[in-house]
Amino acid sequence: MKKFFLIFFLILLLLAAGVLVGVKSLTAAAQTDAAVEFTIPEGSGSSSIGALLEENGLVKNAKVFALFARFQEVDSLFKAGTYTFPAGEWSLEAVCEKLIAGGYSSRGEVRVTIREGLSVKETIQVLVEAGFGSADVYYDYINNGDFSEYSFIPDTQNVTEPASRLEGFLFPDTYMIEEDATEQQIIDMLLAQFVKVWTENGFDAAIEDSAYSMNEIVTMASLVEKEAQVEEDRPLIAGVFYKRLEIGMHLESCATIQFLLGEPKDPLLYSDLEIVSPYNCYKNPGLPPGPIAAPGLASLRAAVYPTESDYLYFRARTDGSHRFSSTLQEHETPHDGDY
Repeated sequence: MKKFFLIFFLILLLLAAGVLVGVKSLTAAAQTDAAVEFTIPEGSGSSSIGALLEENGLVKNAKVFALFARFQEVDSLFKAGTYTFPAGEWSLEAVCEKLIAGGYSSRGEVRVTIREGLSVKETIQVLVEAGFGSADVYYDYINNGDFSEYSFIPDTQNVTEPASRLEGFLFPDTYMIEEDATEQQIIDMLLAQFVKVWTENGFDAAIEDSAYSMNEIVTMASLVEKEAQVEEDRPLIAGVFYKRLEIGMHLESCATIQFLLGEPKDPLLYSDLEIVSPYNCYKNPGLPPGPIAAPGLASLRAAVYPTESDYLYFRARTDGSHRFSSTLQEHETPHDGDY
C-alpha cells in the first residue's frame, strides 16, 4: 500500500511539474523576426484579440492571453485600430501595454495621448515620438504663429523663460490625428480642445466675479495638476494656495522649481530653492508669471471651484494623497504615512 501511495504521489508531482512547464511555456515572451501589422475591429473582445495575436505570432496561446488580460483587469482597455508590432521579443505585459495605448484607426488616423501635467516641451516630445513632425517646426509656430483669436495667449515678448506662450493651453487628452496632419494643425487642435473644455464647463461665467484672470486661474490649475495625485485633494490644494495668496504668504510650490530645472529631480536640494527666477515661488510672492504645465479638467475645476478651509499647509503621503494642516507645528509634526 505504501508503495502505491508513493507511486501515486510521484505521478502527481510529475503532472504538476508538467503543468508548470506548460504554463511557463505558454506565458513566455513571443519572438517575431519581422514587423507584424494587423487590424483589431471595433467591438473585439479579449478572446478574438488573442486569436489575432496568436495568428500573428505575438502570443503563444490566445486563451492564455485572454486569461492574463482578464486577471490583470486590462481586457476592457484594449482599443480597436491597426497596429504595427516591430520585430523582436513581445511579453504578455508589453503586448497589453501597446493595445491599451492604441494604434492607427481604420480611417488613417493615429491615436495619441497627451497626459495631464505635461509642459509644452514634453507635449512636443510626445508628438514627435508619435511620428508627427519636427520639434523645430512646432517651436517656430508656437513662437511666431498668429494666435490673436485667443485673447488669453500672451505675445512671445511677454513670456518669461523657460515657459512657452502656449504653456498650460495644449489640452491633455487622447486625440485621433490624421497621419498627414501638419504641426500647425495639431497645435491648433490641442488649443481648440482647451477652448471647448473651458467653454462647455462654463468657466468664463464661473470666474466672472473672481479676483483672478483666466490666465491666473489656469496658472493655479497647473500648480494643482503638478502637486496632486488624488482626485479629492485637488480642490483642497487649490484652496490652500488661494488662502496663501490672500494673506501674502509665499506659495512655496516645489512644482515651480521642477519646472525651472526642466526635468524631475527627487529630492530637491536647498540650493535648488535659491534659483533666481520669477517662477521660484519660494523666493517670490504671488502666482508665477504663467502656467507651468497643461492642467486637465479636474485641476481646472479645482482652480475655479476651490475648497475653502483653515488649511495653510499640505504634505505628501506615501499613498499619493496629502495630509493637510492649519499650523506650521502640525505640518512639521511627523505622522505615519508621511514622506
